[in-house]
Amino acid sequence: MNPPARQVAADDGVIAKLATLDRLVTIDFPRRGVIDMIASLTRARFGRPVAGLAAETLIERTRPGQLVLIATGWLDRPHVSTRVAESDGPPGAAVLARALHDALGLVPLLLVESELVDPMEQLLHTAGLRCLSPDEALLATESTSALHAASVIALPKEWNAADELARRLLAQYSVGAFVAIEKGGMNRVGRIHTSRGADTTDTTAKADAVLLECTRRSIPSVGIGDGGNEIGMGSIGIELRPLLRFGEDCGCPCGGGVTPENETDVLVPATVSNWGGYAIVAALAILLRRPDLLHTAEAETSMLETSRRTGLIDGASGYVTASADGLDINIHRRIVTLLAATAGAGVNAGIWADEGGRPPRAIDR
Repeated sequence: MNPPARQVAADDGVIAKLATLDRLVTIDFPRRGVIDMIASLTRARFGRPVAGLAAETLIERTRPGQLVLIATGWLDRPHVSTRVAESDGPPGAAVLARALHDALGLVPLLLVESELVDPMEQLLHTAGLRCLSPDEALLATESTSALHAASVIALPKEWNAADELARRLLAQYSVGAFVAIEKGGMNRVGRIHTSRGADTTDTTAKADAVLLECTRRSIPSVGIGDGGNEIGMGSIGIELRPLLRFGEDCGCPCGGGVTPENETDVLVPATVSNWGGYAIVAALAILLRRPDLLHTAEAETSMLETSRRTGLIDGASGYVTASADGLDINIHRRIVTLLAATAGAGVNAGIWADEGGRPPRAIDR
């Protein structure tokens, strides 16, 4: 295990802000009826704000110059075509990649299906990172002229090939952390499903292979998800499985349910998985006192427009549009603005407290 490179301390005020981040990104706007259960179980499991815990874990257990492996992407209608993928996941991964690079000096390596390499690269370019090969991205950290780089590679859909790639990556490079955002996870019999029970094992890249290799090497891991079937949900799997409609029985021949088996060190649930990535970014800004890290509404518009331009569909509506999970772009913009406000952006807190940090006395009228 890598020794802690940095330490963070959180007082009551900071903890309150971090708890607000969790609440904001788990509001059930679409009334899907799932996120409240997942958020409640996650609070009980970890006992503290999880976006903050994820940020703290990444701060304390990584070193500048290491790779951060980020798995994302969902081929959303594989029974029709494997060229159809959704807009929830890749934007959040790109925004988080940029923040981890800026805040911690990590080099993002995105792991997606081969069909998603080009859209993922375009999203990273929109986030401001130049996509290069892994070796070139690492060399960029030593460049005498500024060059901020990331890399995207295809993660195999076949288990043995994915496992071989995972072992090779971790043997060849210094890896600081693994993050999965909106990435299907294997259930107790090794199958991957949509939240509605459809088996997508054969068309989904096997990110579990990377997670398990990282776990074997004590590399910290974070899972981000919204439906109960994503990598990371195994952390609350025993409790969650009987609560989900297809948790125990997916309805397909495997009979293993949609809930993943493998655990991550931290689970960050969100109504839209992108928002979980944004909440971790806001937590980094709070803990490191780096408001420049915050995602913005303007940047969110750019991310969703890039998603539309690259043909990613809204996974709920099925349309190619600048939205995600059936929620209008303005809802995503406002959530991003509220996350930033929680971190202090646009807020004049001084007018609400005196120099001792106490609320001002009421004024008689």
